Amino acid sequence: MRTTLELRDLVRFYPKRGNRTLVDRGLLVSYTGEDRTCTLLRLDGTLVTKKVDDIAVVDRSSIHVGQMVGSASDVGGQIGVVTGFTTDLHLVQLNERGGATKNQILGVSPAGLRRVRALSLGDYVLSGSWLGRVVAVPLDVDVLFHDGAVCRVTHLESQRLKSATNKHAYHIPETNVAFYPGERVTAKDGSATVFKGSRWLSGRWKPEHEIGTVANVEMAGVFVYWIASAQHGTKQQLVQESAPPPYQQPDSLAYLCSAPDCSWRLGDRCFLLSDEQQHISSLQAHSALLPTMTVANSNTTVDVLWQDGTRQYGARSTSLSPYDFIMEHDFFPGQCVVYGVAGDGVGAANGSTRRVGVVRSLNSKDQTVHVSWFKAASTRPDGEASGLEVECDDTVSAYDLGRDPDHSVLHGDVVVRVLSSVIESTPAAQQIPHAKSASADLPWVGRVVDLNDGHVQVKWSDGSTSLVFPHEISVANKEHYTQLYAEMYGWEWDEEEDDDDDVGAPPEFDAANVVNGPHDPADARNIEGGDCSVNELDGPAATTQNVEAPTLVSTVSHEDPNVGGAVVEVGLADPVERSDASVNDSNDDSVDDVVIKAKDAIGDDGPFKFPNFDVLKSPPDHHYLDTADQGSSGGKEWVKTVQKEWKILQDNLPETIYVRAFEDHIDLLQVAMVGASGTPYQDGLFFFDLQLPLSYPNVPPQVYYHSFGNRLNPNLYASGTVCLSLLNTFDGEGTEVWVPGTSSLLQVVVSLQALVLNDQPYYNEANYEHLVGTPQGHRHALPYNENAFLLTLRTMLHLLRRPPRGFEGFIRDHFRRRGRYILATCEAYLQGCVPADHGRMELSCSTGLRIALDNVLPRLRAAFTQLGDEGSYQCTASSHQHPTNILV
Repeated sequence: MRTTLELRDLVRFYPKRGNRTLVDRGLLVSYTGEDRTCTLLRLDGTLVTKKVDDIAVVDRSSIHVGQMVGSASDVGGQIGVVTGFTTDLHLVQLNERGGATKNQILGVSPAGLRRVRALSLGDYVLSGSWLGRVVAVPLDVDVLFHDGAVCRVTHLESQRLKSATNKHAYHIPETNVAFYPGERVTAKDGSATVFKGSRWLSGRWKPEHEIGTVANVEMAGVFVYWIASAQHGTKQQLVQESAPPPYQQPDSLAYLCSAPDCSWRLGDRCFLLSDEQQHISSLQAHSALLPTMTVANSNTTVDVLWQDGTRQYGARSTSLSPYDFIMEHDFFPGQCVVYGVAGDGVGAANGSTRRVGVVRSLNSKDQTVHVSWFKAASTRPDGEASGLEVECDDTVSAYDLGRDPDHSVLHGDVVVRVLSSVIESTPAAQQIPHAKSASADLPWVGRVVDLNDGHVQVKWSDGSTSLVFPHEISVANKEHYTQLYAEMYGWEWDEEEDDDDDVGAPPEFDAANVVNGPHDPADARNIEGGDCSVNELDGPAATTQNVEAPTLVSTVSHEDPNVGGAVVEVGLADPVERSDASVNDSNDDSVDDVVIKAKDAIGDDGPFKFPNFDVLKSPPDHHYLDTADQGSSGGKEWVKTVQKEWKILQDNLPETIYVRAFEDHIDLLQVAMVGASGTPYQDGLFFFDLQLPLSYPNVPPQVYYHSFGNRLNPNLYASGTVCLSLLNTFDGEGTEVWVPGTSSLLQVVVSLQALVLNDQPYYNEANYEHLVGTPQGHRHALPYNENAFLLTLRTMLHLLRRPPRGFEGFIRDHFRRRGRYILATCEAYLQGCVPADHGRMELSCSTGLRIALDNVLPRLRAAFTQLGDEGSYQCTASSHQHPTNILV
């Protein structure tokens, strides 16, 4: 089976002529699926384009400890976590033309090497009791000229240099630098002013000094984002309030470990250190007289801990495929988990209390987890913890488990010790015993080596290794260095303006060159959507005519407001046609025909009828009630605009979407919608609160989802945030985003039902549409649907216990009518088949789903029974109406 391509793969390509040598290799830096071409970085720093069919993967050195991987021969199977790797490098010394010389060394360990720039971007460094991440490293470059003169081009001026032999040289900014000893350089602008204005170490400037040779490259300084301290742990606010200055001298720092993506790759420039130099800090190892070597080849083997508990040692890196996204219910042996789903709100399954355990294994096809549950902490008479005791082993559904937030560590994580006062205040301390608080002379920062029976094995900064309990440590910052750089750059800029500091801001770099790097957080959109500043419109709204329901050719956008990352886009390409509300038409009085009088809330007596659109008095539980403007401050024309929106909704709402507007708060609306048939949300009810800013319709409405703490869709967060390009919570183009005078509230609510609550919500995830139809996509899409189905059932229980005000009767009536079919679907999945006219049809349903359904179904049946019904809920699968298969 052909190995799938991944960015930063080392590949071999076959030249049309000549023998295959080291120059027939390249590093994959981009790939275009449409024409099946890829761009490769060659040994000499040049880029070449090749057809995918003409290359073969020979190594995958970018794999790192803590990375999730799957088998390249079974991409739809279980996944594992990398616990270790070994890389052997082939080094060569290049001549001035970029060709390899006879000086070649095989089988070199990275431990004996130092990069041209000793620190890579993202590296973890220590300064006394402070832990930080490297975000920028300005360089001083010494340039030697033909007459022996040497000048030092400082870190600010070095940005004005370029290669004189390879004008199109490319380098990966995390690990490599543009300059290295032996390289020929000249000024970017073609003049010699950069040399003339530099400090001359020997000799003096002459007009003929146009091209020189790099003699030495040194770090002029290091910009560090401080992420933890021995006193404050990882509490960011306290850390930032007392952190050292971000600009540091290299000799004041100690190297702890490299960033996850700082592996050795083809083309990396380095120095081969002597045995004596290897025993001192790589930051202090002087390399001016050492020859510059270049990585020409790599051979990486990997150790993997698989979900089923087996361990694989020395696997070829090309036999593995990295996984960038892990499902919420993908667990790994050694991880601590809790029983009782967060956000369930009705207690753990079977009425039990919160339990903490450790994963032994996971069956990825059945979605079942073998767990060892811990006993509550016990102590001996002397006050010492009696040790970690296992109460029992059990097999449970992955959907009934969550990662323990107090114990969330994994292989490769950089961790710091937690103060004893913090340990004692954690809920887990009552269930898992902890050792006595560490003495002050113990190392406080280290890296996770392994997980073992509820313990964490940590290799500390002093080289020692010990076992600790998970709640005794805290994971340090894991964000990409570009995100930290964006925040810290602002600090340093302000500091320089205020203090007239001559250090200077960090050198700029092109974050777009970071292959596969995350988006800059500065590009993130306001998750609340739109500008809420007062912006009274100049004229009344024009009459809306010939309104039709929108055609859905839209993009859904989502982005976790707590974690940066790329997003999928969704918008409406053919929206409702409407007049621009900003057009001045003072003679238009048609708004009077749009006014809909408020009605009292519908009572519980008599036949229940719930109109799709109605105007009532505002409920006390609306999310935006405290910030509501009551409409009067928006002005007459703004009121007309809102009432025209009401008219569009009244005339065009689908029968499964219900909207309530409010006479006393016309800037507020509430929306209820029924999950569509054939989706994991089928027959569920979903509620949204909307607020129209005073600048509406120049900006979209704000939307809040009643999640009850559940995350049942990539675009609907547990916090209530709704990410949709139409709400301008992410970038989009044209009608994908809100267009004043064209977009409408109808467009928003229809998009939420049809595009967000769809039949394959997993593919709403960022950039995952390309996985449709692939084994890797199917591996995630099916359990995502199963979990979404379970969360929809749990949402039903929440709604029956705490219905939104004004919708009590609607919720009861809906579940009276649909309860039997909801239960029929659940029982059909439990039995693995459904009755049909043509016989029995097998359903795709994991064992984990059945176990979870066994837990939730009795509560659901009891809740429906209390409502009264239009038939018996105590039915069997043989009497069920044929439910739609919603999981495949």
